[in-house]
Amino acid sequence: MRKTTLSEAGGLIALLVLTLSHSQVVALASTSLLPAGAEGTYALEKAGSEIKFQVKSRLKVIEGTFENWKAQIDLDPARLEALQLRVQAQSGSIKTGNSFEEALIRGENFFAAEKHPEVSVASRKVSAETAGRFRMEAELTLRGATRPVAIPFVLEKNGEHEGLLRGEFEFNRKDFGITFNMTLNPIDDLVKVIVTLKVREEGQQPKEPSPAKN
Repeated sequence: MRKTTLSEAGGLIALLVLTLSHSQVVALASTSLLPAGAEGTYALEKAGSEIKFQVKSRLKVIEGTFENWKAQIDLDPARLEALQLRVQAQSGSIKTGNSFEEALIRGENFFAAEKHPEVSVASRKVSAETAGRFRMEAELTLRGATRPVAIPFVLEKNGEHEGLLRGEFEFNRKDFGITFNMTLNPIDDLVKVIVTLKVREEGQQPKEPSPAKN
């Protein structure tokens, strides 16, 4: 039996690596939120979607949501790398359940909502990382400044013809000119943003729940 030479072994290893890489790509495509072979484009559904933020202080974790926001999404399950997303939130619509916190965050020392009424995130590039997980290169605009952010996200099936896009990222508030702090209750520099967007295939209506049986 002829022995395999070192160069031939190297070629076999290279071929194996290439085959594995191709298999991983196929796996990534088949583990998106939508069934294999799904057709059509998907649009945002506001009900079931949410934009939250969290920031730690010495005394507590401050958590809030944006009540007024809109988003534009271009999602084709056959071309996930072409996903386009833009989210625009009104900075004056922040709700934390605490009127003092809300006034502080909306004020000049933080979001400066009167001068800069909008916070936005716009996608620039999407790439697959592992099965069902992706990375979005995006730009965050806050207080008139725009900085790049990386947003890891997942796409999950959520019933027939619908799904959830879940992503979260952190940004340093000082990068946007938010340097104010409180002596008695200092706030961390890093702010976490958590985005959950519900999407539905265009032209499809929510499935009516089955009537309860007596």
